[in-house]
Amino acid sequence: MEFKKIEIDKKNYIKLYSDGNFEIHCRAYGPLGSNVYFFENRSGGILKWTQRRSYAFIAKKLKANFVDELTS
Repeated sequence: MEFKKIEIDKKNYIKLYSDGNFEIHCRAYGPLGSNVYFFENRSGGILKWTQRRSYAFIAKKLKANFVDELTS
């Protein structure tokens, strides 16, 4: 899938995909790696998962579970 990379600063950037979905990458110092947040575009942005990434490992994607207050 094609994407456009939008640099925020030296440590943070956004990957904007052609379907409107996007990821926010937030890097930290040292071996901490980065946190990645994936948003699905549904007339805004709904957080679908988050993931921890470093040079030594990539953690499992953690699904975001939200209760839709409008329908419950």
